[in-house]
Amino acid sequence: MSSIADNQCLLETPYFKVVREQGYFIIKEPRAVNGVVAVPTLADGRLMLVNLKRRAIDGQSIEFPRGAIDAGESAVDAAARELLEETGWQASHVRELGLLHSNTSLIASAVAVCQVQIAEQQAAATDGEVDHLLWVSRQELMTMIAAGRITDGHTLSAAMMLLASESA
Repeated sequence: MSSIADNQCLLETPYFKVVREQGYFIIKEPRAVNGVVAVPTLADGRLMLVNLKRRAIDGQSIEFPRGAIDAGESAVDAAARELLEETGWQASHVRELGLLHSNTSLIASAVAVCQVQIAEQQAAATDGEVDHLLWVSRQELMTMIAAGRITDGHTLSAAMMLLASESA
């Protein structure tokens, strides 16, 4: 049986709030879709991964570029912007593959996944977040995943969404 105290806001910040609803704790953010994962793809099919320091795990992580969707920005535009900011590479075409919910028992918002076609030339300077880039075939990506070298949930989900979109 639910009570008024069961449905309450436990913490509210400018970025998210934590609520208790019917006995469950849920993190809610202002926008339903607030982040994007870019899956950079060259014309020859190779994929770009980034290696960067992630403070939450106190170590390096191999991932697809990703970040927040700014207010008023589309997922497609955010994917192109994040790619440019993090890698210096310009998007030539972007297509949205779908949405992923990173933790459906805890987090209400979703992240968009976009495949970003890139030309074979590097563009501008970066924001310095990425330590280095890796270029891999789909088979090399699968080998890295199987070996446990890629553990980021957004990257794992985005890789599956890309492969599924290509086989559908």
